[in-house]
Amino acid sequence: MEQTSTPDQAVATLSSPSNLEDGHLADELGDSVTRYVVVEINHNLYGMSTDSTVELMSGTMAQITRVPHSPDYISGVINHRGTIIPVIDMRSLFGFHPREAEGDRFAKVFDGFKEEYTQWLNTLHDAVYSSAAFSEPTDPTGCSFWKWYQSVLDGSSPLSKLAQSDPILKSYIDRFETPHRKIYRLAEKVIKLRDEGDIEKAVDRIKSVRANELAEMNGLFDQILDTISAKLESMLVITEVGARKAAIAVDGVSFVVDCDNDTIESLPDTAENTEFLSGLVHQDNGSYILIADLEHVYNIACPEE
Repeated sequence: MEQTSTPDQAVATLSSPSNLEDGHLADELGDSVTRYVVVEINHNLYGMSTDSTVELMSGTMAQITRVPHSPDYISGVINHRGTIIPVIDMRSLFGFHPREAEGDRFAKVFDGFKEEYTQWLNTLHDAVYSSAAFSEPTDPTGCSFWKWYQSVLDGSSPLSKLAQSDPILKSYIDRFETPHRKIYRLAEKVIKLRDEGDIEKAVDRIKSVRANELAEMNGLFDQILDTISAKLESMLVITEVGARKAAIAVDGVSFVVDCDNDTIESLPDTAENTEFLSGLVHQDNGSYILIADLEHVYNIACPEE
């Protein structure tokens, strides 16, 4: 999203003395405008009125205590300034897969690439000791890794968006091409050495690539996965509805926006989770913000006793 800011920037906006009084956003707006904290859940944007928003915090900063027999959408409870409040997992409440599943999918993909490289080198090693032709592909642009890599570069991969906002992650991705091409160029050199009868040198070349280029590729996969895992840590939005208070676990906090109430539209028939939403607002960049009905979320997730 073009308007997206980092969580720290969003926290700074909420915490600005000109905007915040006694833990709540100051009432600087007219009756016709509502200010929303815009959060991300499963790649969708949701607006939570700042009238109900108290504080933002990283999910890693709070000690969440599990509560036996709680619904799946209650992650547990935290102690917020001396008050025990529930943590509502909005992904679970909305019926989305757990955010950890995104990291697991990346890990599965990377493990597949690691196995593919290892098997390729093992087959090349076996070919050194036989007269058979090397049957594995030798074009570095024709393998499954390269297709995935190109999808990251052209913006069609889920990793593309993360890389656009994280220069360190992008630097890891940019380093893939050189060792990848060196691995695939190895086949021609090794087979030539074999055919010349220099088996020992051919095997040494394979060992060198295992220790260097393959190790570098595997290290990049691990570094990217660690970076992704850190990005997948939830943010907590501390909210109040009446006398009730709860922490809303979301994927991230994007920005704060003021919306004219007249611009809030009804939800289309195709919208999901409509029972937890009260409308939507279109943005100039073509995206839209779904307006969360926090009172209904509370009534379902933490009803009054």
